[in-house]
Amino acid sequence: MCRIISLKNFCLFMILLYSTTGYSRKYAGEFQELMVGGRICGMGGTGVAQGIDPSALILNPALSPFISRSLHLMHSENFAGIVKNDFGAIIIPKNDFAWGLGFQMVSVGGIKLTTLPDTTHQPDDGNQPIPYDTVSTKDVVIYLNAGRTKNFLSYGTNLKIYYRDLAVVTGLGAGTDIGIKIKLTNLTIGMSIRDFILSPIYWKNETREYIYPKLTFGLASRIPLSKINSILTIESDFMRHFTMDDILLAHGIELAYKNKIYGRFGKTGNRYTAGAGLRYKKIFFDYGLITHTDLGISNKFSLGLEF
Repeated sequence: MCRIISLKNFCLFMILLYSTTGYSRKYAGEFQELMVGGRICGMGGTGVAQGIDPSALILNPALSPFISRSLHLMHSENFAGIVKNDFGAIIIPKNDFAWGLGFQMVSVGGIKLTTLPDTTHQPDDGNQPIPYDTVSTKDVVIYLNAGRTKNFLSYGTNLKIYYRDLAVVTGLGAGTDIGIKIKLTNLTIGMSIRDFILSPIYWKNETREYIYPKLTFGLASRIPLSKINSILTIESDFMRHFTMDDILLAHGIELAYKNKIYGRFGKTGNRYTAGAGLRYKKIFFDYGLITHTDLGISNKFSLGLEF
């Protein structure tokens, strides 16, 4: 039977393609690549070296000891609303140790599968595609974080559990992230390896694939601007998948006025980002916007609470 997936569901088609062809090993972990957190997204996806809310544990598990005890929630509409991305995390620091728990879900709904009235002929004016079913996909990741700091060095790890439902097949998997952070006088250095041990995904159809590691290195600096009661934060991150030769660069900048009003800009690859933030006492709201030439814009909304 001929099946046609509309261009609107291009993202789903690519997921299915990567999971059933020779590309699967190279792109098996792509469901983790959607950025989370309004602040991170507004700053071009940077945050390996510095992070101020629980969403940072995704980029570098070693950041959790430097984050206040807080809860973070995010909802985003990606690629003009086609892909939904929801995230939540909590960080509990105590002395020089911190633990965290995170949850992320990426979903695509209302996907119409179509067929042709006459499957023996190509589509034409008299043989138009007709829908015969509606499906959806869902990817879920649970993060268990632990981090410790000692003097100028911190280190941490994420233990991850995956559940993937691609409509045609489901799978379970697990992985581990590791990271370090070095805090100097005027510079912060961060490095993390996502899935540093090949992370397996076991599919219900008795096949198996592995997520290959991704290395990220970041440099960040916070510059006080006392004359205008502000702090300028600048970060550059360098990301490389172990299965790819090219390096992805991301840059971000944030201007914080009285630690209450924030403006952000950034660039990741060839995509530009922007964002804003508001803070009232222990409540903060962040918005991030990411552009994409072919797939439209992505809107990220975050709400946080320190307690």
